[in-house]
Amino acid sequence: SLAARTPAIGCHAGQQWSWDAVRFTVLHPTAAEYADVRAKTNDRSCVLRVDSAHGSALLTGDIEAITELRLVGRAAAQLRADVLLVPHHGSRTSSIPAFVRAAAPTYAVVTNGYRNRFGHPRAEIVARYRAVGAQVLRTDLDGAIVFTFAAGAPAAPVASRREAMRYWHDRPDAQAAPLD
Repeated sequence: SLAARTPAIGCHAGQQWSWDAVRFTVLHPTAAEYADVRAKTNDRSCVLRVDSAHGSALLTGDIEAITELRLVGRAAAQLRADVLLVPHHGSRTSSIPAFVRAAAPTYAVVTNGYRNRFGHPRAEIVARYRAVGAQVLRTDLDGAIVFTFAAGAPAAPVASRREAMRYWHDRPDAQAAPLD
């Protein structure tokens, strides 16, 4: 198969490519950070910025506070995004105030499992994103969340639990309502 013959390459800050008028830019890790044997695996997550004429997204993986601080120091202007995948599922080891302010997303998406054992997202992290005006979306409450960045596309995300709800689907008994 093609996948078996194509070698995998690591992501390194500075890598860029365009596809179908969409620009992809890797912001993290640098080669030195990738090679740091003391670095946590989470902090080696690829941080990818995606830009189109109709919106931007910042995909952060499981980065934690140290990586967020480094990104604010070296690439603060590139952190601002319409949609942010909240780092490390909204754990208390991520989303430092400086990072949240730099990203200042319109939508902050937390990917977490329903009743996960870690208690993600932490209430204080959700509050940080709301304080910068972000609408916080959660996959445990909202289900799959789709953003469409295209001319004439709806500005708001589509949440599967709201749009495709069926009477036989059980809805989590959350304190917060889906889609804020």
